[in-house]
Amino acid sequence: MVSGVDIAIAILTTLKMVTERLGLPPIPLIVCTDSYSLYECLVKLGTTNEKRLMIDIMALRQSYERREITEIRWINGNDNPADAFTKATPNRALERFIDSNELSIRVEGSVQRPGEYLSRQ
Repeated sequence: MVSGVDIAIAILTTLKMVTERLGLPPIPLIVCTDSYSLYECLVKLGTTNEKRLMIDIMALRQSYERREITEIRWINGNDNPADAFTKATPNRALERFIDSNELSIRVEGSVQRPGEYLSRQ
């Protein structure tokens, strides 16, 4: 996720220059994960015993605190199109997206500004 957020921030920086010149509203960076444990670590300030993950989680939290990340969402695992790239037996979300040119994602929980509250749907 850290690598993906780094790339997204780089792209967003370029898009910010374009949208500002055109007088368009800024594009938010919304991070989605289907891992509830990662979601909890990020939004509830949870911890992990895996030392190699601590630095990554701290970097993501810092990006959120700096408002580089607008929102963090926990999504239903069956709606995650990235599974096709990371799992041996992925769900069909990417296939449905390619076939229909539409992406449907069920949000199980999210943290939004201001107030930063947890909501479950």
